[in-house]
Amino acid sequence: MIPIFIISNRPFTGKNFFAIGLALTLKEKGYKVGYIRPLGKIPIRKGEEVFDEEAVFIKEMLGLEEPLNVISPFVFTYEVQYRLLEGVDLRINEKIKEAFSKQENKDFVIAVGPNNIFEGFSVGIDPITLLKETKGKAIAIQYWDSELAVDDILGIKTLTENSFLGAVINKIPPEQFHYVKERIVPFVESKGIKILGLFKRDKFLEAVTVRRLMEAINGGLVCCEDKLDDFVENFLIGAMDPETALSYFLRTPNKAVITGIHRTDIQIVAMETSTKCLILTGGMHANETVTGIAKAKGIPIIVTPFDTFTAVDRMEKLMGKAVIREKQKAMKAKEVVSKEFNIDEFLRNVK
Repeated sequence: MIPIFIISNRPFTGKNFFAIGLALTLKEKGYKVGYIRPLGKIPIRKGEEVFDEEAVFIKEMLGLEEPLNVISPFVFTYEVQYRLLEGVDLRINEKIKEAFSKQENKDFVIAVGPNNIFEGFSVGIDPITLLKETKGKAIAIQYWDSELAVDDILGIKTLTENSFLGAVINKIPPEQFHYVKERIVPFVESKGIKILGLFKRDKFLEAVTVRRLMEAINGGLVCCEDKLDDFVENFLIGAMDPETALSYFLRTPNKAVITGIHRTDIQIVAMETSTKCLILTGGMHANETVTGIAKAKGIPIIVTPFDTFTAVDRMEKLMGKAVIREKQKAMKAKEVVSKEFNIDEFLRNVK
């Protein structure tokens, strides 16, 4: 069994996207693949126990037979934090090493690291420590926002030493892809680092469901509950005249439109274009005519008690940072990794 640690030094670099894509690709090639989330951050209760929500989904998606306390051996909650500060020895490091040992029958165990390489250091479960203890291998994944991404990759390579396999650069804007491929990759590889994959930014993988948007803004649903699992890739604010709004809305597909509850003119115009939902601020009662059109077109209407500024702020914090909890996204991740990740180079160097 070879542990493969997917690590980065920033949040939302695409670790889970890459992990599930790599796991599904390896399974398709006939390898036995396991998964572990050593430090869970999104608690979800299953019976009497608490596990990491992302780990629960990935266990189901990969069809893993191991129990959840092996897939997600430790979740950081307020209760855990309190007990640690009180000096209680929770044997966290031992539990995680035991979870790895219970997957010895696998060819590879994909281990997803936390938001940065130092998280968990105080209890001995940071990625660097676990790499050494499990004799695992590391792949760095970083999103492309500037040349500073190179510093993170070089730093991770230095800290992981001989465990380092290579790096993946994710979320590259299409207009910068040629620059990254032709200029950045040769520079990084001249430093002894293999770039195993270049992934363009993908709107669908960054999309969120209407349901999650509704939860983020404490919204109430007016109609079309059956469309809550549709994906929203963009959002626009409707605060202009209808003529200007129409050309504005036509240019942006698969969007949520947020506008005041009394702007029925904007709401009707928005529904003539590729709109996944309407989010109405400033009241709790949608116009009956607008509701009738929305029902006919299958466009959910969500009303929120927040003002537009607050609702937009909450949506901005969610958009582009969504975790993978849907089968469609998992299969898209596999498609991207199968096509753009150098799996042959990975297999040559991993053993």
